[in-house]
Amino acid sequence: MSTKRIGSIRVGRVIVVILALLVAWTAVQTSQNLQVEKIPARDRSLKLNVNSNAVLLSLSRGEDYDRAIIEDVATYVGRRFDTSDFRLQSLARILYRYPDGLLDDDFQTVKSTFLNFKYWMDQPGEDSICFWSENHQLLFAASEYLAGQYWPEEVFTNTGLTGREHLALARNRILTWLEQRWQYGFTEWYSNTYYVEDIAPLANLIDFAEDPEIVIKAQIILDLLLYDLASQSWRGRFISSSGRMYEKGKRYPERNGMQAVVDHIWPPEQWQRGPSGRLGMDLNFLMIENYEVPPAIEAIGNDDATVVIKASQGLNLDELVEKDLVGVEDPQIMMQLAMEAFSNPEVISNTVRYMRLHNMFGNEFLYDFRYFNLDVLKYTGLLPVLSRILNPVTNGVAIQRANTYTYRTADFMIATAQAYHPGSFGDQQHLWNAQLPNDISLFTTHPAAPLSDEGALSGSPGYWVGSGRFPHVVQEENVVINIFQPPAGKGFMEKSVQDFTHAHFPASRFDEHNIEGRYAFGRAGDSYAALISASPLAYAEGSDSDLIQEGMDAYWIFEAGSANRDGDYERFKARILANEVNFEAGQLRYASNARSYALDYQGDFSVDGEVRLFDYPRFDSPWASEEREPETIRISHGEHTLELDFHARKRQISRVGQALTSMLD
Repeated sequence: MSTKRIGSIRVGRVIVVILALLVAWTAVQTSQNLQVEKIPARDRSLKLNVNSNAVLLSLSRGEDYDRAIIEDVATYVGRRFDTSDFRLQSLARILYRYPDGLLDDDFQTVKSTFLNFKYWMDQPGEDSICFWSENHQLLFAASEYLAGQYWPEEVFTNTGLTGREHLALARNRILTWLEQRWQYGFTEWYSNTYYVEDIAPLANLIDFAEDPEIVIKAQIILDLLLYDLASQSWRGRFISSSGRMYEKGKRYPERNGMQAVVDHIWPPEQWQRGPSGRLGMDLNFLMIENYEVPPAIEAIGNDDATVVIKASQGLNLDELVEKDLVGVEDPQIMMQLAMEAFSNPEVISNTVRYMRLHNMFGNEFLYDFRYFNLDVLKYTGLLPVLSRILNPVTNGVAIQRANTYTYRTADFMIATAQAYHPGSFGDQQHLWNAQLPNDISLFTTHPAAPLSDEGALSGSPGYWVGSGRFPHVVQEENVVINIFQPPAGKGFMEKSVQDFTHAHFPASRFDEHNIEGRYAFGRAGDSYAALISASPLAYAEGSDSDLIQEGMDAYWIFEAGSANRDGDYERFKARILANEVNFEAGQLRYASNARSYALDYQGDFSVDGEVRLFDYPRFDSPWASEEREPETIRISHGEHTLELDFHARKRQISRVGQALTSMLD
C-alpha cells in the first residue's frame, strides 16, 4: 500500500473521529438543553391585589390605604413574576411624596421589596420576567435609579451592591434609553397601551431624579411622546397605527389605556363627555409637578383642520447592523430587544449569545431558544442560515421601522403604517385604523392563531390582535388600500393559517349601516365610511362588528367621506358603488373622485400615475419638519413653539408674549 494512500486513510479516520466526537458532544448538549426547566411567568392560582396605584391614590387624598395591597405587591415582586416592574412606579412615588403616610411595617415591606429585587438581565437570579421591551427597559431602570438614590448606602441583597452603585448602573441605561428615543423615535409607536408605561417612569424621573441631566432629557422625551399623542388623537381619542396594540384599545376608542392622560391635557367636556375614570400607572403623570405640557402640543391636540401628518418611528433590522447595534453591550442589546427581535437572521446569534451570558433559557418567553444553545451552531455560524431557511413565525414579533401617515379632519381620522413588511408574519402591530364619531374604530386584519394555547405567548397574535400575515397596506388621504395574500401552507411553528380576512365594522355604533354584497357602508352623524372587498361580506355568526371576507387572495378598500365633502349619505354610497375597481394577479386598481390609485402587491403604490415613496423623515407635518436622527427639533403651532436640543440639554417653551427656557450647561 502506498504511503499516499495510508496518509489518506489516516486523514479519513481523523475526520470520522472528529465527526463522531462532534455528534456525541451535540447529543450531550441537546440532552442538557432538554432538561432546562421552564420558569412560569406568573402563578395564576395566587389571588393577589397588586394595584399599588390605589395605595398612591389613597395617600394623595389623605385617606386610609389598603394594607393588604402592600403585602400582595411584595409577594408578587418578591416571586419575580412578569410585570413586577409595573407595580414599582407608584411605590416609588409613595416613597418620595408620602413616606410618612405608610405605617412603619409597610414602609419596611416596601423597602425590602426594592432592595431584594432584580433590575436587569445581567443581575443574579433566574426568572421569566420580560425585561427587554421598550417600556420595560425604562420601568426597570427608573425603579432601580430611584431606589438607589433613596437608599444610597444600603446593600441591595440580590446583587450585594450598594444603592449608589445601582444608581450608577441604572443611570447609564436611562440615558441610553432616552437617547435612543430621541434618535429613532418609539419602537412601540403610538401604543395606547405602552405609552402609559413610558409616561409613568418619565414622570417619576422628572419629579425625583437629583441628576439634572436625566431630568431635562426626560422632559424632552416626554415632550416628543406627547407630540405623538397630540398628533395621533382625534376628538380626544388615541387610536392610530401602532407597534403594539391590544383588542380593547383598537376596537373601542373609549377604552384605550392613555385615556386619563388625554383627558388630563384636553378636557373631555369639549367633546361632550365625562372623564374616563381610569386610574392606573398614569397617576404618576397626573400628579407630576416638575413639568408643564407645552402650549404648542396642547394646541396640536385641539386642532381640527385637515392635515397630513407623516413620521418615521424605529429602525429596521438591517439598520441595527449598519449602526453597530447588534452586540451584548447595553446600548446594543437594548435597541435590539426594544424591537423584540430575537429569532430573525440579523440577530439570532446575538440573542443566543446574550442568553448564554445571563442564563436565560428557562425564561418562559424565550424557552424554545434552548434548542439552539449548541456549540455546533455557535461556531459554524449556522443560526442565521437556519432562521432564513425555516423562517419561524417568531420572526414576525420584531417591531421594525414604521413610516406613518395620518390624515386628520374635523369629520374623521385615518392612520396607516405605510407598506409595513407586506406578507410577513405579524404580532401586535396595528397597521391601519379609521376613527369616526360615536367612538367608531374601523380596521381590517388577517386573524392569527396564538403561538401557544397557554402561557406567556398565548393570545398574541390572535383573532383581533396583530395579524397572521401582514397585508400590503397604503393610504392616500381618505383612501386606504389593503391587499392580503396569505399562503395556503403553515409557516414554521405556526399553528394554522386562517382562510379569511375580516374588518371591524361595528353596526350598533353607526347611525345607519348597509351591507350590499362586496360593499359595506356606515354613517355616524355627518361622517361616512365605505369598505369594498374582493368577495361578498357577511357578519360572523352572533356578531354585529366582525365583518368576514372569505378567501386567501383578497383586498379591502376603505374610503371615508362626509356631508361636507360628499353631500348626503345616499349620494356618497352611489358614488362609491360607481367607482371602478380591478383586481388581478396581485394588482389592484381603484378610481374615486377623479383620482386613480394603483397598488401592486409587494411593489409600488401610485396615485394618478405618480409613485409614492415611504422613506419618511422623523417628522413631516404642519407643526414639525425634521430629518431622521435630528440635531434639534422644533414643534410649533401658531405663535406657540417648542425648541428641543437633546445633546445640548436645552428645552425652550415659547407661548404668546412669554418664553420659558430649561437648560443644563
